[in-house]
Amino acid sequence: MKISELCIASFLLVTLFTCNSFGQEIYKHKDNNGKWAFSDKRPAGIQEAESLEYKEHKKSTQKPMVYTKSHDGWNYLVAYNPYHAPIEFKVLSSAFESGSHTYVAPSAKQEILYKSQTVIPAYRYGWQLGDPATRETDYPYRFPMSSKMMHEITQSFNGAFSHTDEQNNYAVDISMPVGTHISAARDGTVIWTKDDYHMSGRTEYFLDKANYIKILHADGTYAVYAHILMGSANVQPGDKVIAGDILARSGSSGYSTGPHLHFVVRKNIGLKTVSIPFMFAGQNGSPFTPRQGMRLDGVAKSP
Repeated sequence: MKISELCIASFLLVTLFTCNSFGQEIYKHKDNNGKWAFSDKRPAGIQEAESLEYKEHKKSTQKPMVYTKSHDGWNYLVAYNPYHAPIEFKVLSSAFESGSHTYVAPSAKQEILYKSQTVIPAYRYGWQLGDPATRETDYPYRFPMSSKMMHEITQSFNGAFSHTDEQNNYAVDISMPVGTHISAARDGTVIWTKDDYHMSGRTEYFLDKANYIKILHADGTYAVYAHILMGSANVQPGDKVIAGDILARSGSSGYSTGPHLHFVVRKNIGLKTVSIPFMFAGQNGSPFTPRQGMRLDGVAKSP
């Protein structure tokens, strides 16, 4: 096996996977005001509660990759981007005069990086979501839920519990009951969704397990809506959404201590992902910086 083929084989082993089948019971019932409520525990004192079971299904997940293929006597080195957003690749190989090649692949595209009638030299590569040429614009984000209830921001920018790395420095955690409608904070295109995991915990094992939806904005930044409820994604990659559209329901998947939404806006600054500060729009239209302890409500919108 050639080194390049070994690279691809190893990559496929770690990026194409199947999930075991698990189930999680969620209880749906009407509260004292006659409104539907969701909980991961059977409500005390309520006789009629519908049990909903979300199940994981075996599923494969493709990620951006660089691979080789041959056709009509030519060998090709190809960059593959399955996401509905640009991807920046960096490929290290003697195939390129400088020893490396950086390339921004358009959304949902395969592009030939190099071709030769001889064997493609060994290569390594890395990638990051987003175009490094992105220049964010000031935008007052809608509070990302459709609920008239008050919800507390339990962790905001530079939060000491888990907002201590560059990808999450400017994130907010918003506490809410399981099943609360999560809505788009800004217009955009759905990049990718993951809603196939049901458990949560505080060990390192759960760091990459959270369910999420990623949405690309017009200025090249993208938002991540994390810890959503398993099986609740209401959108698919490639969908266009407008602010207020229902995306999913809240949950506690992945690295989490309880039901909440982790909301963050990110961009690529050159093979490096960072979070960026943002503001929410107040009821009078005036933007404000989210802070821990604030209690806010969302504007209701039917799914």
